[in-house]
Amino acid sequence: MTATVEVRVHHGAAPGLGGDVTGQTLRFKRADDDAQNTNLPVERPASGFNYSWRKSLRLAVVTAPDNAVSNLRFFSDAGTLGVGRRVLFDRQAAYTQATAADETSAISAIDVATKTSAAPEVLEPGDLALASDVFPTAGSQDYVELQLEVGPTAQAGNSASSMVMRFRYDET
Repeated sequence: MTATVEVRVHHGAAPGLGGDVTGQTLRFKRADDDAQNTNLPVERPASGFNYSWRKSLRLAVVTAPDNAVSNLRFFSDAGTLGVGRRVLFDRQAAYTQATAADETSAISAIDVATKTSAAPEVLEPGDLALASDVFPTAGSQDYVELQLEVGPTAQAGNSASSMVMRFRYDET
């Protein structure tokens, strides 16, 4: 049987398995939620940078594969959100809740646009999930953390651009 997977986003102090955001648009803002609204935007600074609160993502296998899901990778379409905006990438073994502290510092210096299908981030080179595993599971992979960085050269208002980010895996 083919595995069924979901991209899960994690919020709050005890996020559990997180919420399914497979195929959805995520909005970066200054809040620990995924509400598609205009509340709490990341504003353009006069100087320096402003940051969104982090988004913590993992892949959850919800239906067992025949054998194994392995070689989990993460990458973007190498797109851009426009001048003065970029999405930062980090990975962490443990979950970190998004907070107001995220607004004043970058989670990393890595632009997610550098993570491409030709040069992905390998999150779990071995078996992520086996048919014998208990489901649903979030696997054993690290959390992918994303954060919007906005600089003084960004155009005011919402970005007209978007980026596509993907998890990819092998199934045997």
